[in-house]
Amino acid sequence: MIVKISLFISLFIGFLFGQPDSIGIVKGRVLDADNQLPLIGANVMIKSTTIGTVSDEEGYFSINEIPMGDYTVTISYMGYKTQNKADIWIRPNGYDFLNIKLESSIIQIDDITVEESYFERSMVKEYQVVSFNRDELRRYPGTGQEITRVINTLPSVASVGENRQDMMVRGGGPTENGFIIDNIPIPSVSHFQQADGRSNGPVGLINTDMVENLDFFSNGFSSKYGNKLSSFGDITYRSGNREKVEGYGLLGMGGLGYLVEGPISDRSTYIASYRMSYLDIIADAINASGGMPSYDDFQAKLEFRPNIYNTFSLLIVNGGSLYDRDRDGAIEVGETEYGRLKNHQMTIGINYKHIWSKRAYSNTSISNSIKNSDAHFLNINSDSTVFKIIENTDVRSLRQVNHFKLGPESKMEFGFDAHINDTDYNYYRKLTKSSLFINEIQFDRIVSTTNYAAFFTLKKNLFSRLILSAGMRLDKNDYEKINLWSPRINLDYELARGKTNLIFNSGVYHQNPPGIYIANETSNKLKSVRAYQHSLSLEHMISSSTKLSISAYQKKYNNSPILPDATLHNDPTFLFDELRMYNGIVSNGTAVSDGLEILIQKKKAENFYGLVGGSIFNSTFTDYNGIKRNRNHNYRYIFNIVGGYRPNTDWELSIRWSYFGGRPYTPINLDASILADEQILYQNEFNEEKTPDYHSLFIHYEKRYNLKRANLILFFEIWNTYNRKNVENYFYSRVNKDIGEIVYFSTIPVAGLGIEF
Repeated sequence: MIVKISLFISLFIGFLFGQPDSIGIVKGRVLDADNQLPLIGANVMIKSTTIGTVSDEEGYFSINEIPMGDYTVTISYMGYKTQNKADIWIRPNGYDFLNIKLESSIIQIDDITVEESYFERSMVKEYQVVSFNRDELRRYPGTGQEITRVINTLPSVASVGENRQDMMVRGGGPTENGFIIDNIPIPSVSHFQQADGRSNGPVGLINTDMVENLDFFSNGFSSKYGNKLSSFGDITYRSGNREKVEGYGLLGMGGLGYLVEGPISDRSTYIASYRMSYLDIIADAINASGGMPSYDDFQAKLEFRPNIYNTFSLLIVNGGSLYDRDRDGAIEVGETEYGRLKNHQMTIGINYKHIWSKRAYSNTSISNSIKNSDAHFLNINSDSTVFKIIENTDVRSLRQVNHFKLGPESKMEFGFDAHINDTDYNYYRKLTKSSLFINEIQFDRIVSTTNYAAFFTLKKNLFSRLILSAGMRLDKNDYEKINLWSPRINLDYELARGKTNLIFNSGVYHQNPPGIYIANETSNKLKSVRAYQHSLSLEHMISSSTKLSISAYQKKYNNSPILPDATLHNDPTFLFDELRMYNGIVSNGTAVSDGLEILIQKKKAENFYGLVGGSIFNSTFTDYNGIKRNRNHNYRYIFNIVGGYRPNTDWELSIRWSYFGGRPYTPINLDASILADEQILYQNEFNEEKTPDYHSLFIHYEKRYNLKRANLILFFEIWNTYNRKNVENYFYSRVNKDIGEIVYFSTIPVAGLGIEF
């Protein structure tokens, strides 16, 4: 028996670790960005070599026998803008599939040389956008391969710290950001979602190994995106390998997982992944507020393309999460409650892409999203219920976006979407001793809302240097029964050919109030929150691989949910930032956010890449007494440095250093807290104090091995390298009768591996 086992191990080691081939391949497909039809005969070249090929009758290409290494792939076609795809890893046991969409070149330039660029500028993505591909998402240091943590490195985005998935864009709250995957709306990209849409955990729902590309819009966004005030993320999932079965296994900080992809037939493919956590084992190491978070998720995409004109895809995103805080854990961080939060969410959707002609194509999706949440917390002394919410949500969505090329210098985008939302809320909350007259809030109600919208955007090239995008969105819902008009405009003027652009955008954005507030029948009829956003930006190409962006902006909010006065509860919390349930909520809240941002992006055209960004901003609201106060995440300034060095495919070193101002908080009245035996705040000083500034260094080292039958990636990270004590908040300790600190995690070494075969 021992001999058999030894023989098996020897054979397995020989199978994996034998001498690898020294060559690899790259494959992809070239399409016309305007109509999604294949471009036949497009030139595809490995830059700085003589290796290349042309695309076939369906736009596919394959370049074989490329020596191992990192390359830039250049794609060109007469009458179209040339694209450069940098940082392509050529290895023997896998390959990158490049989905290329070339845009027609409408500007004829005589005697002017335009330097090639690694950044895309197009009328297809008319608003400013920051894009991340799969490899960029994977290797960002200190992000744990989480989409929201990668986005948090941008100057327009503030983080609540490493323990949470929430993000605040340009002073907005964590519920003001939307995401779609392959034209299908995703209610949340995070595990541990709360009733108002915020995250309450460290783990994201999206497996970045499934992602082909993420386009993130924070400086305004097109009319085709709605019901969000601050930002939108447009995610494209990869299609499965159409030639052979491939797999990828990962063991890392967040858990372990496996991905498999391959063909179903000559016209259909699949890609699927499953992940599970062991965070409950290391919860204490990351200071997870005394809790034990755990999760698992399953994601899949099936694609069927009967011909070049029709593509059907099925998307499944399913995840479950559990956060369990025991009595001892609650006492440790100053909480008076212990209990658990259990979530399950799933989205199933079908998207149909149809090419109508050389000028038009459309995406039509239908989807169903469900969420089941059960939160139950007890008093640490009496074991009586102090908070309970059971939420069962069912959302049916229909969305269609049409793209039409009117002429060589003009395009139109138009369509509609509709959402039917049924949510059953069973809510109970025991109020604190400091609340007057009312001891508890309780309701059991089904909230049914229907939202539908129509939108269009006209894109026009004027005077060869100016691109105009003007759009309108009309939203309606069955509880307001009014027209919500959202005009939006974007002007992009080229000051210097291929070098410098001046961009102005202005728009109106609407978002429904959280359903949990609507469910409380004591609230007056709530309105959709409205935001006006204006920005002016300058973009300058420092080099073909380096871009500088400077933006100034202002956002004004009205119709935000807020308490009518301080008589009963003495709590001026801005209810779009944090879930607070009281009776009598009204839509009278106003807020303002303005700021200045700077961003320098360096693509990996050479051995290094990086991002340097910072912002200065101020985000305030006006409370029920007309007093201007800080919103919960008004850090005032943010600064991030991200950089990496990779001289070859064998290893890579990268760092991230983040710095932002202290988080506003309300000081604790220690004497009153001791007397009441619970935390009492100076609410007249709401959010007037600030925690110490946050800063932390993350280091990531990656080593790659090309084996005979597989590619192995080993990585090692150090989170909070110099062990900075970053304070998240303060609390009243009932045990010690003093004020304690809740801190983010101390220095943590993180190791993991991935295997591709």
